[in-house]
Amino acid sequence: MALLLWPLLGLLAFAFLPWAREGRAFLAGGPSGLGLLGTLPVLWAPLLALVATLGLSFVGRAARALPTLIAALAGFLVTAFFIVFRNEPADLGALITALALLSVTGMALSDTGIIKADRFIASSTLWVGLFLILFVMFPLFRVLRSAFGETGFSLEAFRSVLSSPAFFVLENETTARSETTLAVMATVAGAVAGLGASLWRRLPVWATVRNTVLAALGVGIVAALYFGFGALRNSVLLAVSVATAATALALAFALLGTRSRAPFGPYLFVPLALAGYAIGSLAASTPQTAGLGLLFKGVGVLAGVGMAWWLTRQRITAGRLLGVFSLLPIITPPFVIGFALIFLLGRQGLITKDILGLDTDALLGPLGVGIAQTLAYTPIAYLVLVGVVQSLNGTLEEAAVTLGAGRWHVLKTVIWPLVRPGLANAFLLTIIESLADFGNPFVMGGSFLSTEVYFAVEFSPAEASVYGTVLLALSVSAFLAQQAWLGRTSFTTITGKPAQGTVTPLPPVLERILLLVFMVWVLFVGAVYGSMFFGALVKLWGFDNTFTFEHIRNLSVGSLGVFFNTLKIAALSSVPVLILSVVIAYLITRQKFFGRGFIELGSLLSFAVPGTVIGIGYILALNSGFAYMTGTMLILIVAFIFRNMPVGIRSAVANLRQIDPALEEASTTLRAGSLTTLWRVVMPLIRPALISALIFAFVRAMTAISQIIFLISPDHKVVTSEVLSMVERGQLGDAAALSALLVFTLAVVIALMTWAVGRMGSQAKVSV
Repeated sequence: MALLLWPLLGLLAFAFLPWAREGRAFLAGGPSGLGLLGTLPVLWAPLLALVATLGLSFVGRAARALPTLIAALAGFLVTAFFIVFRNEPADLGALITALALLSVTGMALSDTGIIKADRFIASSTLWVGLFLILFVMFPLFRVLRSAFGETGFSLEAFRSVLSSPAFFVLENETTARSETTLAVMATVAGAVAGLGASLWRRLPVWATVRNTVLAALGVGIVAALYFGFGALRNSVLLAVSVATAATALALAFALLGTRSRAPFGPYLFVPLALAGYAIGSLAASTPQTAGLGLLFKGVGVLAGVGMAWWLTRQRITAGRLLGVFSLLPIITPPFVIGFALIFLLGRQGLITKDILGLDTDALLGPLGVGIAQTLAYTPIAYLVLVGVVQSLNGTLEEAAVTLGAGRWHVLKTVIWPLVRPGLANAFLLTIIESLADFGNPFVMGGSFLSTEVYFAVEFSPAEASVYGTVLLALSVSAFLAQQAWLGRTSFTTITGKPAQGTVTPLPPVLERILLLVFMVWVLFVGAVYGSMFFGALVKLWGFDNTFTFEHIRNLSVGSLGVFFNTLKIAALSSVPVLILSVVIAYLITRQKFFGRGFIELGSLLSFAVPGTVIGIGYILALNSGFAYMTGTMLILIVAFIFRNMPVGIRSAVANLRQIDPALEEASTTLRAGSLTTLWRVVMPLIRPALISALIFAFVRAMTAISQIIFLISPDHKVVTSEVLSMVERGQLGDAAALSALLVFTLAVVIALMTWAVGRMGSQAKVSV
């Protein structure tokens, strides 16, 4: 049936749908393929191929397989070359014709036995490969091509960028010291340290030379970055610092959440009382409530103490609160945290002015960006590490305790080595997110690679591509460093046997320290989000704290339209993410075919590449030619699909590997095809994971900014870009109101979907 339907669909598209676009809009009118036959005889090839494959569909499989493959492949290649090399925007007629011929080619490859799979698998493989080439590989290729020369190999753009003081400079003539001399001295000290360590360990000559050179290079690079200036230096130091802090905090919180049973309430009496005092002070800072300061402050303190007492009575642990705080950055655009920090650390900030009595912006800039990124990415690293810590085999810890090991020794010799893969993954993820972050540096100031990309793309796409190439190289270097740290060590502890061991509690001193750290974290995060909501309800934070609903009313003027447009884009991009995630995960886990490695690598590459690089690639690849899509809603949807798809793939793969393939083999034995097996057997079993991936895709589409900052047009704005524009125009109250609306909406969506997933999981258990 499919072999009959695809040629029919291709013929209908060829005859009635336009093949070329005059501008960005699809189906705006134009001649069909049938109307172009007189002027473009080459189009007879796809027409004859469609007619031939339609006729061959009535012939037996053995007789039609090879002729169908030849006709469909020839027709697809001619259509593809026509679309690409005509260099005009292609319309739906050409695209559907090409995809129909590609589908028939896949089915014919299955019929001939060249691909050892059924028709659905063969066609899906070709579709996925084509999409990855067009929307992942091609944009990255255009970035590299632009950086190294459009018409021929050239390093001129690299010379221009690398020699610019905005990129990196070591020697600053305005300072009294010589940064070059300091860097050289540090390099020599590193070489001496490497040589001394090698001689003390009595290593062979070649190992001594290697260690000396590596130590000199490592220390020299770190010293040059530390003493130097420019966007490269700022971005690298920021990424490493944020990744280190976020990973350390995430590990601390993961250990605290899984191994601490102490009530958290007693640690909150003082901070909640201070928070109540601060809220009372803010409430009494308006002209209407100026005489009620003492009353508001007293009520605030009593409310804070009462909340702490209730948490103590309920024996609420840190682990239960961590589940809430781990969701906050997922439903919040990262730059919104930086924007909220302006209310706390700016010149009129609550902490800088009202508490510390400072009149300075010193806490903004790189320091403020680092704080904002740490707040934004620590919970993301926590989500990575908490699963690792929870999966540790308690039998190993119990054996160590039986042999006389103390809690500190177990933590050092058992837990630490086993969590290294999770630490490396969290560190790598945080570095990539920090390098790609555009919003926080843009809002809080500072020279970073992500902002330099944004400013360079307006006047020199080649230089912007160089910045993007540098970001890509840094991400790849972080990945290689991760692999070098893990080495070939095996971390497998799951043997298939049930683990009955008891996990070792944290050392008491460490547990108290971590509880205090988490107390500060809760207080600061609460202040950040509280300041955002408070800023939406006053005229101008720090200058005129008069309560007003003006900013909320302003949402109806134009921002609500942007908000609903963002909802539509997020919804339209989430469903394709789900479909592609399931299909690709099924292909790479259950099928063996030539090119499986390419599909796996290509599907995950878009997540490993910084979002700003993907944005530049889409501008360069989709701004002209057959794939002209810039300025349309479609390019935003495509960007979200291929940016968020890897997370859905990882989730589906993890769940598919827990399903016994015998279930699918039984379905195949009963003569069900792969599509039927996937729909009726596999998807019901991994439904909760798929809904989680759908939630993630929807939320990330609502909160993204880095990968789409270059793709937004006046006709298709999104919430994140609108908030940035408001901050840039000084409309802080309106920006706070729109941010609060976004956070509240996503919190409700996640709560409802999480409840639905929980209901599905409980129903599945009951049915089993």
